[in-house]
Amino acid sequence: MTIKDRQLMWNKFREYLRPRVWLKKELPYVTRQVMIDDQPFYLARASQSDIPALIDIERSVYGGKTPWDRWAFASELSKRRTSIYLVLCQGSEVVAFVGAWFSTNEAHIANIAVRPSFQKRGIGHFLVHEVVALARDYPSQKITLEVRTGNTGAQSVYRRMGFKVVKTRRNYYVQEKEDAFSMCRILSQ
Repeated sequence: MTIKDRQLMWNKFREYLRPRVWLKKELPYVTRQVMIDDQPFYLARASQSDIPALIDIERSVYGGKTPWDRWAFASELSKRRTSIYLVLCQGSEVVAFVGAWFSTNEAHIANIAVRPSFQKRGIGHFLVHEVVALARDYPSQKITLEVRTGNTGAQSVYRRMGFKVVKTRRNYYVQEKEDAFSMCRILSQ
């Protein structure tokens, strides 16, 4: 990722950074074991040592590319009072992750990916549901995300979870010159 691409990404994320509520301590999260599709996993807060696994998952999902680099992940993981990144592990292997930001009345899913060999097992749905639950506890009034216009599989999952397209963001994915849908789900308290 070039410096120019990094700056463009930062500018897009800036709208989510400004209105954040700064807590006096980090957002709490307790590591726990979960069952998904009758398989045991554990869910934990991501740490700096997980960054190589997060990048590896991105490479496997995006055909060898990494939309986020080490710097982007390190920056996000350091914002422990306004964001949370979770890793889903089976044994010692990180198989999926999700990251979300929290502001005064909104939560935003910034990044989510599931290793291809673990897709279509309900893991993505589980991770989005986990962020929705955290957003309700925060409390947030809505949760938003962006999804590639060509990623119909993810869009279908999000729609089944109550997200609706609110606008199209032209050239949101700068390197690929691909549009994104902004999707939103209103949360009942």
